[in-house]
Amino acid sequence: MKKITIMFISVIALSLAMSSFKKVDTTEVTVIGKWKYYQEGKKVSEAELLFSYEHEERCGKDYVEFFEDGKVNDVFYYGTDNCEVSIDSGIWKKEENNLIIEFPYAGKEKAEILLLDATTLKIKAEVEGKEVIYIYKKL
Repeated sequence: MKKITIMFISVIALSLAMSSFKKVDTTEVTVIGKWKYYQEGKKVSEAELLFSYEHEERCGKDYVEFFEDGKVNDVFYYGTDNCEVSIDSGIWKKEENNLIIEFPYAGKEKAEILLLDATTLKIKAEVEGKEVIYIYKKL
């Protein structure tokens, strides 16, 4: 009986030790990469009023791209017959739960990150004195 008890305790101890060696996912979700404009809107009372972002149908999908070196490009397509592209370049950084972006033409803007996962970036910013919500989807 004593041998069975010792073997039982050994099996439990071994299984507990093995469970501590489970692979831990240390992949951090980051804003680095291309994000297409998806929705924009505002908060009304407790509800969000969001609308689909209007892309130029024939030209392509507007997007923002964050680079590891702290640079950011805001890419817009326009025109009806001959599509043209406009790229605004600036710098970005993430501080705690805020995304700080600075473009030469617009100055520094701070946005609160409401959601950041592998497919969605949702931020809240103040534009012309009003809170605006933007949702981006990963490309």
